[in-house]
Amino acid sequence: MWRLEEVREGARWNQMVASLPISSALQSWGWGEVKRLSGWQPERVAVYQGSELVAAVQLFRRRLAGPLAMLYAPRGPALRRLEDLPKVAELLRTRAGGAVYLKLEPETGQPAEAATPLFSSLCQAETIQPEYSIWLDLSLGAEGVLARMDNMHRRNTRLALKRVVTTIEKEEAFEEFWPLFEETNRRARLLQHAKAYYQAVLREMNQPLGQAFIAIARQEGKALAAGMFVAFAGKVAYLYGGSSRENSHAKAPNGMHWGAITWGIAHGYRIYDLWGVPRQAEGSHAAGIDAFKEGFGGTRVRFPAYDQPLSPLYGAVKRALRWRKSWINYRMRGTTRDVL
Repeated sequence: MWRLEEVREGARWNQMVASLPISSALQSWGWGEVKRLSGWQPERVAVYQGSELVAAVQLFRRRLAGPLAMLYAPRGPALRRLEDLPKVAELLRTRAGGAVYLKLEPETGQPAEAATPLFSSLCQAETIQPEYSIWLDLSLGAEGVLARMDNMHRRNTRLALKRVVTTIEKEEAFEEFWPLFEETNRRARLLQHAKAYYQAVLREMNQPLGQAFIAIARQEGKALAAGMFVAFAGKVAYLYGGSSRENSHAKAPNGMHWGAITWGIAHGYRIYDLWGVPRQAEGSHAAGIDAFKEGFGGTRVRFPAYDQPLSPLYGAVKRALRWRKSWINYRMRGTTRDVL
């Protein structure tokens, strides 16, 4: 017998999510508290088959226009196995509450070239989170990770070890992180949230079974590169970062990442998630980001997304949302193409 159970306690919720083989920091309790700041309302539901935990689903409900709403599980749900997804989606219909559709993005981390698993009751869909990433295997240890880098990255990382000092810090480093992050977003013509949002990430993702931190690379006391990371369920994920164009010979971005990588190894994490890379690097606004991340020598992975239509308005709403996203892209960068 399958059943749903609401969970209202953070430590218990995180224990459930982290115990499942397919899981993500974006399904953790802290991420739900972060997203409240931008209008998403978290709902946390455990799915059982008999006494066995099958899934932990952190759903976000968001109003689209007027009475229209969607339900969304970012990099979720956390699952026992991917084959359970259709049954979980079917059970979640009881949570619809008038939503037009349900979007699911389980963090399978399947190789990018692998065929997308198909389910007759679910529609393949665009992701909201980046569809592709690069994962580094931290179980190889520091020397093993270095050995898999391309020659230039390995050389630049070793140069950074001589030229910058990278430290792992918390809230005290935020005011150094922020101007580097803003400067990088201006150069790349990328949208960003208000400052308070990123402060909330740093605060709320320090939670039961999870941590958030800033890795910051300095040369002679001046911050040249900084990244914000979250660690949860065996992975260290690079969510946000920025760097200065000053003293580029110091290779500060390499040093910043290496500091976070070695922190992850020291704390027993299995995967280093470089987060978003473009679907297709050629011609992408983010081609430089892609080339930099590829240099670390990890595995390119893909996270498929699925929609469960809940209303006859599904098709029209999806077209309207795609038009809106294309318009924002064009306004920001002069192209309708997505960055990632």
